[in-house]
Amino acid sequence: MNSTPLPLKNPKGWFAAGAETEKALTLLSDGAFKLFVYLCLNARRDTGVLETTQTELARGLHKGTASIRSYLREMETAGVCHTHFSRSPASRGRIEVTEAFWPYRKPESEKPDPEAEAFVAALKKLLQPRPCIQTVFSTADEILARSWFQQGISLERIERAILLGCVRKYASWRNNSRQGPIRSLRYFQSVLDELDQQDVGPDYWNYLRLRLDRMEKLWNQDRDPAAPPEPGAAIQPPPSHSQTSTISARPKERR
Repeated sequence: MNSTPLPLKNPKGWFAAGAETEKALTLLSDGAFKLFVYLCLNARRDTGVLETTQTELARGLHKGTASIRSYLREMETAGVCHTHFSRSPASRGRIEVTEAFWPYRKPESEKPDPEAEAFVAALKKLLQPRPCIQTVFSTADEILARSWFQQGISLERIERAILLGCVRKYASWRNNSRQGPIRSLRYFQSVLDELDQQDVGPDYWNYLRLRLDRMEKLWNQDRDPAAPPEPGAAIQPPPSHSQTSTISARPKERR
């Protein structure tokens, strides 16, 4: 027998199929096993996680989204993976292949930091009320949020970045309705960097909160013309304060 290692035709993109894959083969239906192989080929090797949408999975496997949901339920029942998706098949979510079915060693989980967990939870609450923000808070978002915590960035500064970023997003929608919503926390990184160079008083941020509320009401009316107009919905100019001119609320599109 020739003991010379056989060279791979395609050294990139391959996956170590061993005892874990054989175990999945004996447990899953044909469609679910096909999805399992797809996950194995596309998930991160260090974590076994794939961030995607059910629509993308359906397109990649030439299946319907209803079939994809059925396969995912089958895989979860069998203990093959954990999934985190919203109801919309087009919304981004994540799938993690469990340790028992993942052939690579995952890094040991660090002990949770209660302060960091509270920081991330509070940040999520700041994002939730804003209709222009549509994110499932992906793994990348969580990593960035924890990085901000480690850098000592306060929630107050992040809230101000969200206010300014959302005002710019609504302003860009008024000028170009084809612009998409904010889908990533990284959208606000450049705004945070900008705030480092500015010194703006509290009056400006109070004005900006009011302006954002009015812009959201106008935007909701555009989506539902039958809704009664909000009293005083016209956006008023900012107070004549020298500090208010230091940061422009005009759209600066950065995703």
